[in-house]
Parts: sequence; C-alpha cells; structure tokens
Amino acid sequence: MTKEINIGKDFSKHPIGRFYSDSDSSGERFREEVLKPILEITKPGEKVVIVLDDGVDGYGSSFLVEAFAGIVKHGYLGNSDLDNLLVFKYQDEDFAFYERKIRQYIKEAKFNSEQYERS
Repeated sequence: MTKEINIGKDFSKHPIGRFYSDSDSSGERFREEVLKPILEITKPGEKVVIVLDDGVDGYGSSFLVEAFAGIVKHGYLGNSDLDNLLVFKYQDEDFAFYERKIRQYIKEAKFNSEQYERS
C-alpha cells in the first residue's frame, strides 16, 4: 500500500521557513506534524508519495532541509531508508529540481546529529 502527501493540499500552498517560529507553514511543522507521523505507520515495502507541485509555486532550501533532511538529522530514519521510502510526483518538470535537492539534502544529512527540541 502506498501513502500520499500532497503538500499543496494537505499542508500549505505556501510552504516557507525552517522553524515553527518562522511560519505556520515551516519545514519543521511539515516534518513533525505531517511527514514523521506517516513514516511511523509505513510498513516494510510501502512507499510514501510526495506530490510537490499541486498548487505550490516552489520551495526554499530552508524548508526542504528542515522537512526532509531533518528526519535523518534527528535520528528518525537513516539516509538510505528515507531516500528509498520516498517517491516524488509532479506534473511540472521544473519540480524535478526540488526532487534532486531533497535527495541531495537527505544524502548529506548526518544521522542522529541533532537532538530535536521544538523551536
């Protein structure tokens, strides 16, 4: 079974900022309240589909790093485990850039390198 997160519909059409203190649509909020809970109930062999472009114009690196690499940095999942779980979907080929950046941030993140404390 596959789970899907449509960022524009399920979270915000304007995802912005790194921390809760930056915005109600921050990467930290997305990670802690949307992505992490879905990852926790994902069974072996399942994938999580992330729809990137439905109503969203784009993403800043601070949002993407906190939302996705934060999963690794805070020790929730390892780099390759997270990378293998995620499937990115978009109609607009310009969003391939964001998929590449997310995968790069996940790859570069240091596993369990930061203790999570809500900002």
